[in-house]
Amino acid sequence: MLGPWTPLVALAASLLALLWLQRRVTYALQELSVRWVNDADVALIIYFVVVLPGVILHELSHWLMAKLLGVRVTPPKIGPVRKGRSNRVSLGSVRVGEVDPVRASLIGVAPLLSGAAAILVIGYLVLGVGELADAAGRYGLEGLLDGLGAVVRVPDFWLWLYLIFAISNAMLPSESDMDAVRPVLIFLGIVTAVVVVVTGVGSIPQQVVDSVSAVAGYLASSFGLTVAVDAVFMAVFGLLLLFTRWIQDGQLTGR
Repeated sequence: MLGPWTPLVALAASLLALLWLQRRVTYALQELSVRWVNDADVALIIYFVVVLPGVILHELSHWLMAKLLGVRVTPPKIGPVRKGRSNRVSLGSVRVGEVDPVRASLIGVAPLLSGAAAILVIGYLVLGVGELADAAGRYGLEGLLDGLGAVVRVPDFWLWLYLIFAISNAMLPSESDMDAVRPVLIFLGIVTAVVVVVTGVGSIPQQVVDSVSAVAGYLASSFGLTVAVDAVFMAVFGLLLLFTRWIQDGQLTGR
């Protein structure tokens, strides 16, 4: 029994699954685009358009967090750009003034927090994922299937599903975001380890444990829903990619 640490374990597992799925979805969608249009720049534009709602939320989150923290920041720039000799791609950006590591970290993780919140709102208030979970818990497989049927019948279901997909594939911190976040995460990890070693886990106030568990539970729910949606899109993209490879490679080899 993991007890109060169960939400943290679920959060870690769902985040790792999301990281893996996001990479696979990105590669599959980019390869599909390249194979269909045979132009890497056009393929990049197609990918950008597909995830545009998530890119807008990502950059606005950086900008708004910087404003709230009193940090100088430029208006968001939205659009795909290849950077430097590494040919690294940026889908959007904001320029932030000189700032301390703590505020830089908060600005860096802002898209992750806003994306998770947006997915929770869509999942629970629009799609009724909470009722689906309750039905599955009470009535097992039959309740799950009935609940899924109710979710699919929600007005504009596919639009909401697409928004979750677009947001989830743009909400994770970029490489430049992680440059600011990483030192603070390392520092917090060291402090946490020292506190645990010196005082023992059992001495942490129950209120703190409950608060952390609640936040972790909400994030795990958000990431879990995201993983489920990404898995659906990955299956679709995977089948399209297999079919495209079969058609094109068959034509190239004369089969």
